[in-house]
Amino acid sequence: MDPLEPALGEFEELLARISTSLGLPGRPEIDFPSKFAFVSARLHKFKVEPSKVSDLLKGGYKYLRNVRLEGLYINADVDPVILAGELFKAVSAMGDRYGYSSRCAGGKYLVEHTSANPLHPLHVGHGRNAVLGDALARLLRFCGSEVEVHFYVDDCGSQVMYAALGYEAARREVDELIKRGVKPDLAVGYVYSVVNAISEINRLRRLSEGQPDDKKREILAEIDEWLGVIKRHMDLEPDLVRALTERLGQRDLVAEAAELNRLYERGDEEARRKVREVVELVLRGQRETLARLGISIDYWDYESELAVWNNSAVRLVEELKRRWPTYVEYREGAVVFRADKFVEDFKLREELDLPKFVPPVTLTRSDGTTLYVTRDVAYALWQSRRGADKVIRVISSEQTHEQAHVKIILYALGFREEAKKMVHYSYEMVNMPGMKMSARRGQYVSLDEILDEAAERSAEMVKEKDREVASAIGERVGVGAVRFFYLSASPRKPIDFKWDAVLNMRSNSGPFLQYTYVRAHSILERAGSAPAVPAKIPDVIQPEEGELVVKLAMWPWTVASAARDLRPDYISEYLNSLALLFNSYYEKYPVVKSEEPVRGFRLALVNAVKTVMKNGLGILGVPVLQRM
Repeated sequence: MDPLEPALGEFEELLARISTSLGLPGRPEIDFPSKFAFVSARLHKFKVEPSKVSDLLKGGYKYLRNVRLEGLYINADVDPVILAGELFKAVSAMGDRYGYSSRCAGGKYLVEHTSANPLHPLHVGHGRNAVLGDALARLLRFCGSEVEVHFYVDDCGSQVMYAALGYEAARREVDELIKRGVKPDLAVGYVYSVVNAISEINRLRRLSEGQPDDKKREILAEIDEWLGVIKRHMDLEPDLVRALTERLGQRDLVAEAAELNRLYERGDEEARRKVREVVELVLRGQRETLARLGISIDYWDYESELAVWNNSAVRLVEELKRRWPTYVEYREGAVVFRADKFVEDFKLREELDLPKFVPPVTLTRSDGTTLYVTRDVAYALWQSRRGADKVIRVISSEQTHEQAHVKIILYALGFREEAKKMVHYSYEMVNMPGMKMSARRGQYVSLDEILDEAAERSAEMVKEKDREVASAIGERVGVGAVRFFYLSASPRKPIDFKWDAVLNMRSNSGPFLQYTYVRAHSILERAGSAPAVPAKIPDVIQPEEGELVVKLAMWPWTVASAARDLRPDYISEYLNSLALLFNSYYEKYPVVKSEEPVRGFRLALVNAVKTVMKNGLGILGVPVLQRM
């Protein structure tokens, strides 16, 4: 049920009457929501006499009021008292489903998100990906869509092999760390960074041999940076670092990683055991972090299984070479597809929604092995065959060109509809002021650290003497704060992680919205029984109450717009403005102590606020509390 439908329907009937009476060649274009009125219609493309239009605006309206012609706009307000009746009926009938309406498109979606490399803990940047993807899934499900959520496990490539070689060399020390309570993804993260450092130091030392002094000084400075990585980890876990440096220090890790990767991609049993052991350790830790955020994954898709061991990536390259030999080049043994030329020749930029610049793409190395983008095409094709209307891939803007290549190659292979249903859901980076992150060097802020600090800071804010209860509430407030932070801005906008914004109790934060819900819940609790539909709506209501009625009636429209545009931040923005409006209203007008029929009306209004806040927080994945 959508409480706005009767008023908008009445406006549509007015426009139909005007079009018919004046013989217009079409219907005036509607602006809703309008900046200057509840609803507007533009007459710009019609040559009409204003007086004739004004005459047709006269008449009785049930839902609209102050229908007028202003310039070339037909503007109309809505009667908030009549709208309140529609609102309360909709809230009462829909309850936890209020917000769903026929405006919701529905359909079937596949959402892939997070897909972090299985090398270390999820960090603050992965958090934005995970929360965005989860909020999209929640939003689409709320709108009645069928959604399945996938995590792509990138278990191939030399970096994963470094972690596998390190774990094999220091298995006892890593297992001891885990027994001691260190999360498995963090333990492997230590290994990955140290093995990278050892490998780079050995490579640079070989490179420095025979170099002139100035070049040698540059190389030695870089070696010092990597020695700093080892020193930093030595301060944290000396036994582990000692074991890794002693057992791997003299080995050619670049060559060993390449060989292990070659064997793994061939499906060698021993290589599979080595790699999968370390991958599963990391995924175990990452699952714990996601669960803490209230995020669940339906399917864990392994790159090796879907693109490598079945040779699908290799077959796709061969098919592309067969179909489009004039667009394939060979550069020092590597196979390159001229995606740039293909796009221009077939005018695909608009059809596939591609960026302005598309470079050529390398499909295989000189040794014939496939690259990540080639395997990603195989995975994308597999995704598109799961029956979804759209495949939404939540991937950072850094991969804009690669995701464009996936669509172009699918199109070139004859999978045109599959290419069109691919959506690269691009998002910008999360910046930690004063810190430069590098996973290879072990320089990152893990999502667990962020959640721990958010919970600790939130527990200090909670008005609860029992520290155990305060800690439990603090955890849920902290999760809400972090989740809302990631969802409070457009995905295309870079964001700076700052605690004063994350935990702002005055506006635009998870805790602020949670507190607003708690306030509404508390009012209704104090009032005792409060029917969702009041016995009588006062003939005259306060201007702020009228604003609240219109705002609450806009909720289904907001949900449908957010689902249509795939923008969870529409929900965040709406809830923040509703909370500001409600808190300002409550500070000014009594609710429980007011006289009937005002009391019943105001309690119904508070109940509508509570319902919308709960439903909206559920879409955002922000925990709902009854006290804080």
